[in-house]
Amino acid sequence: MKRILFITAIILLAAEGQAQRRYESILRQVENGSPVLQAARQKCEASQLEAHVGLLLPDPEVDVALFRGDPAEQGTRWDLRVTQSFEMPSVYVRRARLRDLREHATELDYETLRNAMLHEAQLICAELIHARGVGRVYGEFTVTAQNLTRLYEKRMKEGDCSILDYNRVKMEMAEAENLATQADLRAGHLFRELCTLMGVDFYDFRIEDYDTVILPLVFDKWYDTVEMRNPQLRALQNTLDTRQQELQLSRSQWLPSMSVGYASETVTGAAFRGVTLGMRLPVWSQPRSVKQAKVSHTASRKDFEATRGNTYNEAQCLMHHLLALQNNLKNMRIAFAAYNSRDLLDQALEAGEITLEQYLQQVNYYLQQEIAIWDIAYELEKGCIDLYAITL
Repeated sequence: MKRILFITAIILLAAEGQAQRRYESILRQVENGSPVLQAARQKCEASQLEAHVGLLLPDPEVDVALFRGDPAEQGTRWDLRVTQSFEMPSVYVRRARLRDLREHATELDYETLRNAMLHEAQLICAELIHARGVGRVYGEFTVTAQNLTRLYEKRMKEGDCSILDYNRVKMEMAEAENLATQADLRAGHLFRELCTLMGVDFYDFRIEDYDTVILPLVFDKWYDTVEMRNPQLRALQNTLDTRQQELQLSRSQWLPSMSVGYASETVTGAAFRGVTLGMRLPVWSQPRSVKQAKVSHTASRKDFEATRGNTYNEAQCLMHHLLALQNNLKNMRIAFAAYNSRDLLDQALEAGEITLEQYLQQVNYYLQQEIAIWDIAYELEKGCIDLYAITL
């Protein structure tokens, strides 16, 4: 039994880390070189320092007063009062926990942004691989169109074809070159987006194809291990914990707060010095504060539960979709490899066994099938990136 659990854990970890390893160097560069993330890191540190402001004892108060007598013969009177107010220890404990939660919230904000940028980088990589793959297919189509053009130029000189066939071939070549150019422009645009995200001027991107997708064998077991690595859920959980602490703090503040100090009064010919004690009773404002904290806590709990349920359902639906795509891609690749007859098609055209129209129909059909395979592979890769995004 332990061996089965160990093997299952190994498979889950392999599936989880697959998408990250594929683009590991790129993600590392985004994390270390992105100006956006660097600025966010600085803001996070500033916010964490801000969370520590105002959590110690309130500043002591010093009052000094000078009174002149009327008539003047009464002399003068000096008053000095120094007081320090403080609350019950439980209040400071709650506030310290709130400080930690708010400090953690700023870290979670940074991690959410980091996760989003790494996810975006992976999606750009997947689309760039697709654009270059499609560009190669259109490049091969262009070579086919060029060879066909040379063949029909020769036939035109020999009077073996009509001007209509020759013009058709030239139009096919122009269309092939246009499609290849569009794919190259798209790839160039994606490459520049990736470099901007990485914070570099150039990157030697050499990935030409997608790796074999590894999906979790048992979805629920895998999801249970990674669910709370989701930045959105972690942020909501932290918000829920914060609201719980705020509620407990509001209840603790029902206790009176105290103040202690030193007072001195000096009049002509006499001086009075001693200790002062004070108490603040939270009679008027505290009931509403507790009620508001209860409502906020309930709302946060419902928000967390709803988001948690929706996230699970979305991930489960995506998993089913990816399994279907994976099976479809496998079948299409097998069929294309088994029934692709491009070489025989070229030979049949040169031998005059088929017409130009039949040849072009078949070539375009093969072209569409290759593009369809790339489209499905891209959709599968993109879905896999979305599924594993919470583990970044």
